[in-house]
Amino acid sequence: MGKEYNSDVLHINVLGDHKLILNSAKAADELLEKRSGLYSDRPQFHMMSGLCGWHWHFATMSYSNTWRAHRKTFHQDFQAKAISTYCPFILRSTSNFLKKLAPAEYSPLHMLDIEHAELDSYVRNYAGSTILRAVYGMSTQEELDDYVGLAHLASESLIATMNHGSFFVDYLPWLKYMPAWFPGASFKQKANTWAPMVSNLINEPWKRLKSSMANGTALPCFATNNLERSNPVSNLDVDSIKNNDFDPEIEEVIIKNCSAAAYFAGSDTTVSLVMSSILALSHHPEVLEKAHEELDRVIGTSRLPELHDRDKLPYLQAFIKEVERMYPVAPLSVAHRVISDDIYDGYFISKGTTVIPNIGAILHSEELYQDPLKFNPDRFLQNDKDSKLSPDPEIVTFGFGRRICPGRHFALDSAWTLIACLLATCDITEPSEEARKFSRKPDPVLDYFDGLIVHPKPYKCRIVPRSITALNLMKAGYENQM
Repeated sequence: MGKEYNSDVLHINVLGDHKLILNSAKAADELLEKRSGLYSDRPQFHMMSGLCGWHWHFATMSYSNTWRAHRKTFHQDFQAKAISTYCPFILRSTSNFLKKLAPAEYSPLHMLDIEHAELDSYVRNYAGSTILRAVYGMSTQEELDDYVGLAHLASESLIATMNHGSFFVDYLPWLKYMPAWFPGASFKQKANTWAPMVSNLINEPWKRLKSSMANGTALPCFATNNLERSNPVSNLDVDSIKNNDFDPEIEEVIIKNCSAAAYFAGSDTTVSLVMSSILALSHHPEVLEKAHEELDRVIGTSRLPELHDRDKLPYLQAFIKEVERMYPVAPLSVAHRVISDDIYDGYFISKGTTVIPNIGAILHSEELYQDPLKFNPDRFLQNDKDSKLSPDPEIVTFGFGRRICPGRHFALDSAWTLIACLLATCDITEPSEEARKFSRKPDPVLDYFDGLIVHPKPYKCRIVPRSITALNLMKAGYENQM
């Protein structure tokens, strides 16, 4: 639509709510990065926070001291230099994933297609188990299965409501007082279904954690480290803390909220990125071949790749960047809100305007990327001294300014490790000819479910060990490397 009106910003008035859609990297950088002090607030998410119970999630909190306290608590343990602490959890979860995927024996003549639901379950369990061990210290399969299932159910409401305006109650807040049986109030019925799931999501694992701490069985993790850390945010001007006095009850609420939010900061992004990567590999054998060649040359075939190998694998890194660009995990970023009147490129932007970065449009822009709908990892490689590198998609993929996703480092490390190990050990191809009769090649842009974090619609593929040596690596995991 921005092309149609020859503008990189688009204004829409929805029931008196002014929306500004940013369709270019230039506009997003100017407003959300350079003027982040004006554009770091959030609009009111009446459906999500008010009716579904997500008020504790700091991603949609107003730009305030309360938000700063949450952000500081989360950031200190998930910034780039801190997440090496979680590397053993990533390796363990990767080992478990590979063992689940590994067939009993190597048989190149007997190769089966893997169903989307089965693959999605493996990836979701991988991402969930990694972040849950890091945040709550959960380690038993029973604990992990319970919470991954609980979080998956609750995430349906987050994905459906976090795009501001998905429900009219975001524009007309008085609608939340309508009874659920009233005609047109189906949103209340959905909220009544979702709210108990969201409540369980934040409260049940916290109760389990506190119980484990009381009986001395809790494992070191984000939550225990913060609870035991001496006065970790007392130097912050939290709304409810006066004169810089430490209030342990307020402190615990912040840690509890950040712990629950961490699951979605690191897990759903990982699932989307990994599932899109597998989809891309299954339809681009030339990319798979180049990645295999690089891994075999740099790593060899006697061990699995690790995070310290990342800088030595530029093609693999370029592949992941192209997946991020071609299949952005959040095509429409979480809405911002301008806190005072502003002017951009001659346009007046009134206080309270909702500002939405159109990340999908930016990453598919012909101005930034040559032939943007072609899947081409080479665009991120410096093949010769005169070649021009395409802009790194991670500049926009994870949001902007002070609202950039604080869990991005964990999500990228987690996704990179799993994708690298899959490529090192497996061939990933289109499904059998028989299966292709009943399915079609997914469209790289359109065949995705709507929502804040998007996922590919169901697809089939074939994932098989590259050799007997590769199968043995899958069965051993990182046991010989830790």
